[in-house]
Amino acid sequence: MAIPDSLNPLGVPDFNGDGRTDLFSFNANIRTPEIMLMSGVRSLSSSSFSFTLDDWQDPKFGDFNGDRKTDSIWRNDKVGANAIWLMNGTTIESAAFLEPLQGVWTDVVGDFDGNGKSDLLWYNPNTGDYQVWLMDGLQRVKQTSGKIQQGWQATIADFNNDNRSDVFWRNPTTGENGVWTFDPQTLAIYGEFIPFKSPTWTPEIIDYNGNGRSDTYWRDRLTGQNQVWTWTVSGLQPNSTPIELPNVGGDFVIKTADFEGNGRTDFLVRNPSAGEDQIWLSEDTGVQILPFATQSAGFQAEIGDYNGDRFSDIRWTSTNGVQGTIWFSNGILPRAMVA
Repeated sequence: MAIPDSLNPLGVPDFNGDGRTDLFSFNANIRTPEIMLMSGVRSLSSSSFSFTLDDWQDPKFGDFNGDRKTDSIWRNDKVGANAIWLMNGTTIESAAFLEPLQGVWTDVVGDFDGNGKSDLLWYNPNTGDYQVWLMDGLQRVKQTSGKIQQGWQATIADFNNDNRSDVFWRNPTTGENGVWTFDPQTLAIYGEFIPFKSPTWTPEIIDYNGNGRSDTYWRDRLTGQNQVWTWTVSGLQPNSTPIELPNVGGDFVIKTADFEGNGRTDFLVRNPSAGEDQIWLSEDTGVQILPFATQSAGFQAEIGDYNGDRFSDIRWTSTNGVQGTIWFSNGILPRAMVA
């Protein structure tokens, strides 16, 4: 939903490549990963691995060998270790440790050369060092590195619709923003700063108008204000003609989705304390607010496509983890409620 399918088909996991969102959990206490393959509300199979991964962070997902099945990249900051699992359903088909990186590094998964195989951007916010690794399965085939300012955060996007990953940079302390694009042959980086946005605003990369170019959805966590910056053929159009969305309280939770299957980003807007919900369908200059059957308080929402029909569904999970429900989209609103 947020990024074109050709760039990031596995932002949500699909370990067997059937087009349906699967479930991954990493128990915070025993640190044992578990995978559940989904088909609608049914579980096709599940696997709870017999080993624990102490001191390892939650994995990031990608497709490192281009087989359209979700793989995972693991990071252990304590010892600097990095590892990739190439997955086939619930089976680890092959795995390898990568070059270690000592210190606090953040890994961001993209496809910087557009070959359908995930690559890695590493950034150390404490030192400003970065590395870009082009990957082929478990092997790093090309690398570039350099240094920028400290304290930035990186998000994958595609602002020019060339099916290659760009990077949106945000400094949450200063409010500065920037964009990187890449030469796929040389890995040369072309960067530019874009307008400032106050540190109280949090960005998310979406495709608001469905034109294949990433846009930026902004939410002010203090005021509840919501806004979209769009990217056009000529470049980013932020402060001159921003798209203003309705304001909702700072305690509201907003999830991005595509309930109509038209490539435009829609929004699930939830008041978690009251158990009240709205759906906002994106239009050219705003959103259409539609009535929506609400879920009671005490549930959290996750967006996925659990039946593979290309419409976003909502998986509700109770905060105590005991109850679960999936609401399937019918192309307009998620209405079919199945426990």
